[in-house]
Amino acid sequence: MAKKTFGKLAILAVAAGTAAAGISYLKKYRSFNKELDEDFHDIEDDGSPIADSTMNRNYVSLNADKDELWVAAGDMLNAARDVAGAAKNVVMDAAAIVADTTREAMSAAGDTAVSFKHTAADKAGDIKEAAEDVVTDVTDAAEDTMADVKDAVEDAMENTTEKVVDMMEQAATVITEDDSDHDI
Repeated sequence: MAKKTFGKLAILAVAAGTAAAGISYLKKYRSFNKELDEDFHDIEDDGSPIADSTMNRNYVSLNADKDELWVAAGDMLNAARDVAGAAKNVVMDAAAIVADTTREAMSAAGDTAVSFKHTAADKAGDIKEAAEDVVTDVTDAAEDTMADVKDAVEDAMENTTEKVVDMMEQAATVITEDDSDHDI
C-alpha cells in the first residue's frame, strides 16, 4: 500500500516538475523573443537615413564572364555561411534554454520526491508512536480494571462472609433459645 502511494507521489512530483519546466521554458522563450524584437526595433529606428540600396548592388550582366560569376558565387557562399552561423547560434541558444529548463525541472522533481519521502517517513514514525501510546494506554486501563475487579470481588467475598457469619450466629441463637424453651 505504501509503495503504491509513494509511486503515485513520485509520478505527481515528476508531472509537477515537467509542468514547472514547461512554464520556465515558455517564460524564457517569451523573454528572448521580446528582447530580440526590441533589438530589431532599435536597429530599425536608429534615425540614420537609409542609403539607396540600388547604389550598392552588384549586377551580373547576362554576358558576364567567368570571373564575375565566381565573385557572385563567392558572395552568395559568404551570405549562406552568415545565415548558417546565425541559425547555429539560435539553435545553440534554444538548446541551452532547454537544457537549463530540464535541469531545473529534474532538480525540482528530485527535491519534491525527497520532501515527499521525508514527509512519509515522519508520518510513519508518528503513526508508530501513536500506536505504541494506544497499546500502552489500553494495557494500563486493562490492568487498572483487573485491579478494580479484584478489589470488588474481595470486598464482596468479605461482605458475604460477614453476612453468613452473622446469619449463623443468629441461627445458633435462635436454636439455643428454642432449646431452652423446650426443656423437658
